[in-house]
Amino acid sequence: MKPQGRLAPWREGVQWLVSLLLLTIPFLQAGGQSLLRLDAGSRTLLFFGASLRIEEFYLFLIVVLILVFGFLFVTMLFGRVWCGWLCPQTTLCDLADWADARLGGLPPAPWQRLARHISYLALSALVASNMVWYFIAPPQFFQRLTSGDIGAVAGITLTSVLLLVYLDLAFVRRSFCKSVCPYGRIQLMTMERGTLTLEFNPARKDACLRCGSCVRACPMGIDIRDGLQVECINCGRCLDACREVMGKRGGKGLIRYSFGNAPGEPVRLNRKAIILGALLLLLATLLAFGIAGRKEATLKLQRAAGAQVKLLPDGSLVNFYTVYLENRATRGGAFSLEAAPLPGRRVELIGPVQGLRIPGNANRKVDLALKVNPAPAGALTGELRLVSEGKVLAATPLPVAVE
Repeated sequence: MKPQGRLAPWREGVQWLVSLLLLTIPFLQAGGQSLLRLDAGSRTLLFFGASLRIEEFYLFLIVVLILVFGFLFVTMLFGRVWCGWLCPQTTLCDLADWADARLGGLPPAPWQRLARHISYLALSALVASNMVWYFIAPPQFFQRLTSGDIGAVAGITLTSVLLLVYLDLAFVRRSFCKSVCPYGRIQLMTMERGTLTLEFNPARKDACLRCGSCVRACPMGIDIRDGLQVECINCGRCLDACREVMGKRGGKGLIRYSFGNAPGEPVRLNRKAIILGALLLLLATLLAFGIAGRKEATLKLQRAAGAQVKLLPDGSLVNFYTVYLENRATRGGAFSLEAAPLPGRRVELIGPVQGLRIPGNANRKVDLALKVNPAPAGALTGELRLVSEGKVLAATPLPVAVE
C-alpha cells in the first residue's frame, strides 16, 4: 500500500508564507507609499495604493466589515484551521518549541536556559517592531529608533508588545489558546455540520492500536478519539502521527479531515458559509467601486473669520473666504482655484490661487477674496472649482453676500 502523505510540510510552508508576508508588507510600496499602513499623523489608511482619509470613514468601515466577515467565513468553512495553520500565536509557539529542542537538554544547563530566553527576546523584538511598522514606515522607524526619537506612543507600544510576547513565549504559550483566546468559543457557535474538522473514524476503532502517538503529537494535549473538543486547533499533527504508525503496519490512518461527511459520501453544503461568502463578495464590490469613484482631491470653503464685505468705489463687491484643500492622491500635485463665470458680471479671485503645490495625502489652507463687478443687488451663489492639469477635480458653492 502506498504510504499516505504528511501534512506537516504543507502546514509549515503556509506558516512561513504568512509570516514572510506579515514581515515584508510594510516594506512594499505602491505609488511611492506603503502598501498597507495606518498613518496616525495624517489620519490616513494606506490600502494597496489607495489613501483612505478619516473623512472617508465609510470606506474604512467597509474594510473592517470585510475583515470581520472574512474571519467568520473562514471559521464557518474551515473551522479552526486558522488556529493551527495561520495564527501568529501558533507560529511563535512552534518557533519557541524548535528553539527549545535545539537548545535543550533535560535538565537544560544554565547557558541553555539563557540562550532560550535570548531567542524569546529576539522573536519578541521582531514581532513588536513588525507591529509598529504598520503605523510607522520601516525606514522612518529605524531612523527614529537609532536617533532615540521614536516618540512616546510608539515607544510605549514597542516596549509593551515586546514584553507581552516575551512573557507569552517564556511562560504561557498554548495555555493562552486553551483558556484565554475566545476564538475557540466563537468557532463552536459558528460551526455547523459542514464545517471542516479533524475526527477519529469510529467505524475503525477496532483497528486502533492505542499507542498514544496522536496524544503525544498534539500540542494542545487532547485525545482526538474523545470526539470534537474546543481545544482542537485543526493542525493535523495527530493525523500525521497516526498515519506514520499505521503505515508501518501496512494500514491507513484512522484520523482524517472531514466536512461532516462520512468516507465516500459527498461534501455537505455549508449554507451559512455560502450566504456569508455572497455578503463578502458584495462588500468587496462596494469597496472596489468606492475606491474607483473616490475624488482625487477635495475642496471646502467658509467665510473668513472677522472679515466684512466691502463695496469698492468702482462698484465692485469683495467677499473674503478661507479655503481648505486636500490632496488624497499618494503623490504631490499642482492645483489652481477658479471661480465659475456669473452672467453679466466679471468675477476675479484675489490671492494665492495659482500653482498651489500640495504633497500627497496632505492639506493646505488658502485665504482669498472674490471680487464681483458690478455688485449684485442681492445675495447670489457662484461656484468655486479646484483644477489640476485642466481637469476640474472638485467644486463647491461660492456664496456671495452683499452686506
